[in-house]
Amino acid sequence: MGLLSALFLVVLSITGLALNHTERLGLNQIQVRNSWILSQYGMEGSNSISGFRIHEENTLAHLDGQLFYNGAPLASSETPIGIVEGDPITVIASATQLIYLNPQGELIEAVNTSHLPFSIITAIGQSDEELAILVTAEGIWSPDANWLEFNAYEGAYSVEPLATTELSLSETDTILETFQGGGVSLYRVLLDLHAGRLFGWGGRTLMDLTAVAILLLVTSGIGGWLRKSRKQTKPQGA
Repeated sequence: MGLLSALFLVVLSITGLALNHTERLGLNQIQVRNSWILSQYGMEGSNSISGFRIHEENTLAHLDGQLFYNGAPLASSETPIGIVEGDPITVIASATQLIYLNPQGELIEAVNTSHLPFSIITAIGQSDEELAILVTAEGIWSPDANWLEFNAYEGAYSVEPLATTELSLSETDTILETFQGGGVSLYRVLLDLHAGRLFGWGGRTLMDLTAVAILLLVTSGIGGWLRKSRKQTKPQGA
């Protein structure tokens, strides 16, 4: 029991000493960006970043439920299935959302399909008159110029998959850095390591068992010492 708890006791001691001198060591100013540690906080981000061109030379990217416009956070969204560029409104469509932008790429509004006459958007198409068409689970719809009203559509239309583009290394790094927010402070990592939270429920359980083991060792040691002391103080021949 002593050997098993020794390692965790060392971890508790080292992290406790460091946390006790947080200001002197500057633990809040040191940022950790290790991929495994970031993954424990849900900040690593997947390796799959989807890139799209928008407004000619600008970039729209999607990573783990987040859209980025030229590397800056734009809105929470599923993977885009279509982009309709217009003036004064550009629309980014996902399966359950329409996101409205101005020509500068600034967010105007994000509208969930629960507020629209259809629930799931499956594709974005174009009519023979070059009007935007929404293919949905509830039929085909055509929006007005401001994308406020949607009317059922029965004419001919065509659908082309949204083309992706390869992002440069600098663009990818910018998006990941924005997504990760600079990393996690060393103070937070040591605090969660001290409590076992860094390893989830398993780490907390091990730390709890270590604390119980140390208490058992202390109480059994004191009990053994007391019994030995009583034997030594008994008078001869008793």
